[in-house]
Amino acid sequence: MAARAIVSRVLSRAACAGTLRGWVGSSTSATPALPALAAPYAMRTFAVDPFEGSTDLEPPVKQYGTAAKYAQALWSAATKADVLDTVAADVAKVIELKGADASFSAFLDDPTIAVEKKVAGLKEVCKTGKLNDITRNFLFVMAENGRLNELATVAEQYQELVYASRGEVLVTVTSAIPLSAAQENECKKVLTEKVLKKGEKLVLDVKIDRKILGGLIFDIGEKHIDMSIEARIRKIENLLREAVGSA
Repeated sequence: MAARAIVSRVLSRAACAGTLRGWVGSSTSATPALPALAAPYAMRTFAVDPFEGSTDLEPPVKQYGTAAKYAQALWSAATKADVLDTVAADVAKVIELKGADASFSAFLDDPTIAVEKKVAGLKEVCKTGKLNDITRNFLFVMAENGRLNELATVAEQYQELVYASRGEVLVTVTSAIPLSAAQENECKKVLTEKVLKKGEKLVLDVKIDRKILGGLIFDIGEKHIDMSIEARIRKIENLLREAVGSA
């Protein structure tokens, strides 16, 4: 089903949302597990964040902030259920829907819209997209906690955890034009030999941005290496300004 059709159904059903199904979490585990959907009753408002505390699986990389807390809880649950890639694809679907329709994005991100309506809309998305139970409950909890506007950031940090747990290193290469097969293979060879540590596996993500004019930009974790023509032009412009200013 086209994204616009899904969005239309979501907004229509959310507008007439009724009672919500409640949440129950595990009372025996210290793990901030994703709450499960229980029998219908009035919405429970958590006195504390259900993701508060540490997961029982140690994250493979250190992350900080609220979005990281959600990403780590999702990664822990998906790891235990062996559905890391499934959950990543599910979250990507929701983000794609948000990007495809401004009204749907506003609907999810607007803090003035009742949580009940947001969850009703997400239930339609989950049903149509056949999302995994872990993804579904995770989205519902984010809706209840007013964090859906951070979904893209959570998804990025979740993917970082997935890569790290597999010994994979994501390298994003930005080019002004598509790379040929030979150029892409050369990038992989150089990055594998010069950047990766022994035992690590390269995950290459090539993006196109014509604004950089030419050259390449490499993003490796927190490292940003700008070898674009645009960056060179900026450098020349700055040097000219300094020269004129000191004259």
